[in-house]
Order: sequence, then structure tokens, then C-alpha cells
Amino acid sequence: MNRKSVAPYHSHTRIHQKLLTIAGMVAIVLSACSDSPTDSNDPPDENVVEMGPQSFNPSTIIVAEGATVTWINTSGEVHTVTSGTQGNHDGRFDSGNMAPGDEFTYTFESTGTYSYFCIPHLGAGMTGTISVVADNDENGQDDDNGDDDNDNDNDNGYDY
Repeated sequence: MNRKSVAPYHSHTRIHQKLLTIAGMVAIVLSACSDSPTDSNDPPDENVVEMGPQSFNPSTIIVAEGATVTWINTSGEVHTVTSGTQGNHDGRFDSGNMAPGDEFTYTFESTGTYSYFCIPHLGAGMTGTISVVADNDENGQDDDNGDDDNDNDNDNGYDY
């Protein structure tokens, strides 16, 4: 075999390998820069409340009527999700003691404001609120695109 015919093949192979290596490195860098669901700085998913060492995150959320909220104990401590205010349980829901990694869910069937607290960490201010709005008003907008005067629907869903 002639060396001239072999050299271009090896040259192209080396270039191809280098391009693949560079592409792989770029993919790794881009994936490291992207938002990750396990990134501790990311807010929890919609209708999910994480329980830190002495706080609920987020401490206040708005959900639609009929929505289910999930609390996840992401700390290394035992917590509760107990409905009521200032340590007075109103009887709506109570998770009982939740070990690290445990989850508790509750479905909010009626509109209203629901306060809750963590029994072991109430003194540290570990409280939260769920505001339940009518299914069509979760973002403060009605089905008619927020136009309450009914004269024109060209307001892009905002009240002026």
C-alpha cells in the first residue's frame, strides 16, 4: 500500500477524533451551566413546598381549587405540616412527624387561605400559607382575559 493513500485517511480520522472530543467537552460544559432540578438554589416545583432546617420554601404559595400540594422534608431534621395558626391545630390536616426525605400531600378542595406550621420549629417561625383560588383565577385573571368591563377584549389579559 502506498503511504500517500494512507496518510489522508489517518489525517481525517485524527481530525474527526479531535472534533468529537471538542464536541464532548462543549456538551459537558453546557450541561454544567444549565439549570438542574437538583440545584439547591432553584425554587421547588409548582405546588411543592420544601422543608428546610427551620423554614418552608416557599412559605406562601397560591394554588387553584382542587390542587394537591406536596411538602418534602429536605432537611436532616424531623418536621410536621400542621394546619392552624400560632400553634393551634385547626384539625384540617396534620402530617405527623416527618423524617428526612418524607413527603406529605394534601388536596385543597375549597377556596380560602390555609395557614400551617411545624410543631417542633414553631418557635423559630416555621410557618406557611396556602392561598387557594378559584380554578380560573390562579394568576389573578378571569376566563375573560382579565377584562372586567366587557367593552373590549384587546387588553391582553390585563386590567387597566
